[in-house]
Amino acid sequence: MPSESVGLSATPLIERWQAARRSDGGIPSYEAVVLGNLGRYADHAALIATRAGQPHAILWSGARFLAWLHRDSGSVRDGATSAAERLDVAGLSEDVRQPLHEVVERALILRGPARTRCDRVHDGIVTSIEFLGIPLARRDDAPLVLLSLIGVQSRYDLVKAMFGATDQGMLALSTIRTGDGRVSDFKIVAANEGAARLLGGTISDLQWQRLTRVSARLTQGDVLCRLVGVITSERRDVFEVSLSGADGCDLHLKIEAGCIGDLLALTFVDVGDLKAREASARLLFENNPLPMWLTDRGTHRFLAVNDAALTHYGHSLERFCAMTLADLEPVVTGALPATTELYGPAAPRTHLRADGSRIEVTLFERVLDFHGRSAVLTAVIDVTERRRAEARIAYMAHYDALTDLPNRVLFRARLSEAIIRSRQSGTGALVLFLDLDHFKTVNDTLGHSAGDELLRGVAGRLTGCLEGVDLVARMGGDEFAILVERDVPVKTLAACLIEAVSRPFTIQGQEVRVGVSIGVARLPHDGTDPDRLLRNADLALYGAKGAGRNTHHCFTVAMEAAIRARRDLEQDLRAAFAGGGLELHYQPVLLAASGRLMGFEALLRWRHPERGFIAPAEFIPMAEETGLIVPIGEWILRTACAEAASWPTSLRVAVNLSPIQFRDRGLPGVVGRALAEAGLAPDRLELEITETVLLAENASNLAVLHQLRALGVRIAMDDFGTGYSSLGYLRSFPFDRIKIDRSFVSEMETHSEAAAIVRAIVDLGASLGILTTAEGIETDGQFQRLRAAGCDEVQGFLFGRPMPAGEARDMMRDDAPGMSLRRAG
Repeated sequence: MPSESVGLSATPLIERWQAARRSDGGIPSYEAVVLGNLGRYADHAALIATRAGQPHAILWSGARFLAWLHRDSGSVRDGATSAAERLDVAGLSEDVRQPLHEVVERALILRGPARTRCDRVHDGIVTSIEFLGIPLARRDDAPLVLLSLIGVQSRYDLVKAMFGATDQGMLALSTIRTGDGRVSDFKIVAANEGAARLLGGTISDLQWQRLTRVSARLTQGDVLCRLVGVITSERRDVFEVSLSGADGCDLHLKIEAGCIGDLLALTFVDVGDLKAREASARLLFENNPLPMWLTDRGTHRFLAVNDAALTHYGHSLERFCAMTLADLEPVVTGALPATTELYGPAAPRTHLRADGSRIEVTLFERVLDFHGRSAVLTAVIDVTERRRAEARIAYMAHYDALTDLPNRVLFRARLSEAIIRSRQSGTGALVLFLDLDHFKTVNDTLGHSAGDELLRGVAGRLTGCLEGVDLVARMGGDEFAILVERDVPVKTLAACLIEAVSRPFTIQGQEVRVGVSIGVARLPHDGTDPDRLLRNADLALYGAKGAGRNTHHCFTVAMEAAIRARRDLEQDLRAAFAGGGLELHYQPVLLAASGRLMGFEALLRWRHPERGFIAPAEFIPMAEETGLIVPIGEWILRTACAEAASWPTSLRVAVNLSPIQFRDRGLPGVVGRALAEAGLAPDRLELEITETVLLAENASNLAVLHQLRALGVRIAMDDFGTGYSSLGYLRSFPFDRIKIDRSFVSEMETHSEAAAIVRAIVDLGASLGILTTAEGIETDGQFQRLRAAGCDEVQGFLFGRPMPAGEARDMMRDDAPGMSLRRAG
């Protein structure tokens, strides 16, 4: 590091200032420190006058200080040369004025010595020296600051420092011209380590060499022209070039060139890795099977499109590059959405193909730099078929496959909406429950196909009696329901419906006549919740049936007798539960492919002392409405787990959970205790729920389901395909199994629509990794179709009716050790 002695040591001057300091701590005066006392320091010092805490003027300066001030630059604007001449601080150059201000301000604030560094640049050389500022008091005026040059002045070659501070290659070149003044080559004047590494050799090897001897490629054709162009135009140029490196491998260099007079400065960076990454990215982009493109982030214009996009959308490359994103949208209702900086799917979009067809797509986007402009890289996933499949499954879940009418679930949902509107507006509505008279006779005499044709005909005639705002639904079998929110006399509407259905139908070339009985409940007079309205309409329907059929009845208070009978049944049920009158029966579940026994479903049975076995469909809804299902459900869990613990460990037990049980947030604890008391492994217990659990209080019930899953038990969705949003619930919770509703299974042999629904559910389960079980199998034909469709497990009377625990254990022993069952019967 070159240096020269310009300043002196700071210590003696500081000690002199401290010795002259006043006893009260005030700063010493100018006379006490300076007059007659500076000696050789006077040569290196200057006296600074201040104003308002800032340096204002140099009152005098020593010869060496003044020489330093003038060296290398015209630091004093007016060229003052006398040491005694007053200099205005504002006239100093910026490289001196700035550190001068800093040291003076600090000395005045500290009321003591202050130091700062002063750096100056001239002709590529940086010189550095230290300022020492000492505050001095002056009578009746602003204080002074004695400024002294301290230490050794350091000198740095700025060009060498910059050359050595970077890994980039740097060359300084001079021109070599022919006799006519044309540039024919360049001579290397200076080089850094980065250039030596990239071009091969050492700095001394490169210096003074002709550029052609180092690398002929750098002076060939277009490269030489560009280098000469920098000299002649005096403008910077940036370009890339490939040449052979010292190790024989190709180098890809990015070169920046600029000139000063006849000297040429080159900076070059190895961009080989970048080129390789760009080539890989280009290969991935161009050959990706997914449609991909690059668009300008601001204008949305296409910049690049891969072959997959051209094929998928049917546009030529020229057509694509003349388009913007908006041209793919069938209707643009506003600005295109902004793209975030990160990967992620954008909202689903609808795009137009060249042939005019529409496709549903999901776009995955990322912002990146493309040749100096902000661009968006987009990958396209065509979800058209998936959306259609989802729509088909959603439709099948909400509409009757035979008549295309809304089903029970959709009717109930629309009824709930009507109840809300009734509360808000004070208007009423009619709920009509319809059941065909003598339909079973048609089915039995002409066959199921004739019955199906008749049901479709009845659906059409019922719709013809209604207006567009009314709703008619098939509730199952030969039952229909109608919701009317307009003002219409009940008798007029019922008479129209009865007359329409009573007209003869021509079925398979034969004239067929049926009637219809109608029960009517009025909103809000006969109920303000869907269950009560449907129940009361159903009660009224039985009244119509009892009155001779082909007529209508409205719900009346007199029908409460039926409710009283039901209340008696509730009391009997409570007594049966308290007295041990309930029991569990077990129905076997088999592996469809081999007939292997996989486990049993525990089913609740009630043997009434007077009426015998009462159908579960009669007392379980009552238990749910009264809340009795909660203690009964806990008893079922404990009993089923205890029984299953005695079975072979390969068998599981399935227990149905009611939506009412989920209102008790302690349900996971109940299940956990049942498992612990029985010593049953959690994965041998399967809990079956219907989607009603998720329809009501979705978030909280989902949380309970996750707690149950955390116990290690299996979770199955029962009655799949009949609910409001089966597909959506499969996405909201990872079910282990879906059970195909028996209504679809029972119609597989007679209705192609039902068979199609079953196949769709099995395929859906397979694609999601969820097992499927079909229940309610009664015929070998049903079983063969289910097995051919790929259903995993089967259950029904064909293989075994629900049986007491002892008989189930006997069945296991009889069929051990293979644990495969013969079909019942």
